[in-house]
Amino acid sequence: MEPFNRHVLIELIEKEEEQKESLVVLPTDYKKPESPYLVGEVLDWAEDCKIQFSVKDEVVFEKRMLQKIELGDKMYYLILENYIYGRI
Repeated sequence: MEPFNRHVLIELIEKEEEQKESLVVLPTDYKKPESPYLVGEVLDWAEDCKIQFSVKDEVVFEKRMLQKIELGDKMYYLILENYIYGRI
């Protein structure tokens, strides 16, 4: 997939959470609050992007601004360059 109109093609980076033993007893239905931000790896970007990217750049963006596109059995993630907050 080739992105257009200032969109960036992203691959999500899944972070593994480590399990820690705790002395505090929590309810069984307790869920740790989720961060509104995600980290992704840049795969491709539109020619009209103003931000200079390199392939494999890790970027931070807001989760709700991510566009998921499923074509066949493959999932693509696009985000408008305005919603990328920074590079790691």
